[in-house]
Amino acid sequence: MRQVVTAVQASDITELELANGDFSVRVRREPSLRAGAASSDAESEEAQLHRVVAPFTGVFFRSPTPSARAYVAEGEWIDADAVIGLVETMKIFNEVTADVSGRVVRFVAENGGLVHAGDVLVLIDPGERATADSEPHP
Repeated sequence: MRQVVTAVQASDITELELANGDFSVRVRREPSLRAGAASSDAESEEAQLHRVVAPFTGVFFRSPTPSARAYVAEGEWIDADAVIGLVETMKIFNEVTADVSGRVVRFVAENGGLVHAGDVLVLIDPGERATADSEPHP
């Protein structure tokens, strides 16, 4: 039992349930906060960003095929409803779209990685696209 608790503490999981016949055990813990001022600054910056989350559990892909260009890259501007990736569930590929316009700051989910419903896929700094008319003229 002690090994199970140690393994949960050393990982990023917050809940684990094991069952074997009549025996079952559930271990839960609160997610730990990262220490240090630098991580606090990063966390406060990320708190201002919009999160696009996985609509369901599956494998996240940033491009339509392995050899194709990614739908969007970090640093690029996207409009609301732009496709940012795909989530494959049971051999069905479902488009994931941004629900706000803004600049893509960071992909949280790994390309080809398993995501669960509600997991953050990408962080977006929401805003309006700058136009030639809104730019200052020299």
